[in-house]
Amino acid sequence: MEASSTISGMMRGNRIFVPDYQRAFSWETGKKDNDSKKQVNTFLADLEDYLKSEVETPYYFGHFLYEQKDENVYAIIDGQQRLTTIIIFLCALFNRLKKLRELSEDECDLYEDMIKRRSTYKFSTVHYDNQLFRDYVIDTIKKDHYGIETSSGKRIVAAYDYFVEKLSSMELDKIEALLNAVTSSSCTTHIVKSEAEAIQMFIFQNNRGKRPSHLEVIKAQFMHNIHIYGDAIEIDVLIEQVKARFENIYRHISDIEDFVDEDAVLTHTLRVYFNSLWESNATERINSELGQPSCIDFILNFTLALERSFNNLSRLCNGEIKNRKDFDRIFELFCASHESPQ
Repeated sequence: MEASSTISGMMRGNRIFVPDYQRAFSWETGKKDNDSKKQVNTFLADLEDYLKSEVETPYYFGHFLYEQKDENVYAIIDGQQRLTTIIIFLCALFNRLKKLRELSEDECDLYEDMIKRRSTYKFSTVHYDNQLFRDYVIDTIKKDHYGIETSSGKRIVAAYDYFVEKLSSMELDKIEALLNAVTSSSCTTHIVKSEAEAIQMFIFQNNRGKRPSHLEVIKAQFMHNIHIYGDAIEIDVLIEQVKARFENIYRHISDIEDFVDEDAVLTHTLRVYFNSLWESNATERINSELGQPSCIDFILNFTLALERSFNNLSRLCNGEIKNRKDFDRIFELFCASHESPQ
């Protein structure tokens, strides 16, 4: 994988996956085409503006950070929302193009390089959404919306449906232009073989799209501190433990995130953990704990407390959320269910 490449060049010959301890797909579609707050709408609008501008320079999709796991196998550490959207869009594009005419040999090669070659999928999302991603977006064998359990899965389906709808009214020449714009667009990549380096870069790197929540930054800080201060013999075990905790946390978030403010749950957990109603700045308090000799014990204990908080809230909300008022009521019950600090 070259440091400076095209999107097709970045994907060619490689397999890329979103680690389960990373956030699932969080980009949304808006009800209106001009809803600039919705990233999926903006994604397509920006591409269309690029075509209208008739500039000669390639479209730029930004920077991607990867950790190399094996030969030609990469975990995406930063940029997964953009890359997931690119793959969803390409699947819709290829399907629209196939309805208009047969794919050329070059287009077949592009499809195999970026989407699927025989039985090998070139991109995978988090495991709990991945089968849906393959069935609905790539293979299109699932046609209905039944049985979609996570909010992230619903957003994947919504993004694909949005692109299919928008592309259905476009003529062949525009479809071809969009395909060329995406596959030949430029990007930059950085590959690390050390997870510690990847985490450190994530902490300091800013990306287009949703800004990292306090929870995401804290997760990266926890893993970074384990790499720095953990016992060398136990680092791998400790990291896997934290990853497993956050995998469960993000799974619970994906069930309720249409209503939940994850940083509010973080603050609530902080108050219960330190038995103090006055805790309000999660990052400041946690940074002070990470500066202590016992920071590893704190990380393990606090991530367990976080996992329990999100698990309990998800269980309380299961099947009972119909609107924001319902969630506010349930969140009040959730907070009241913990012993009030003295």
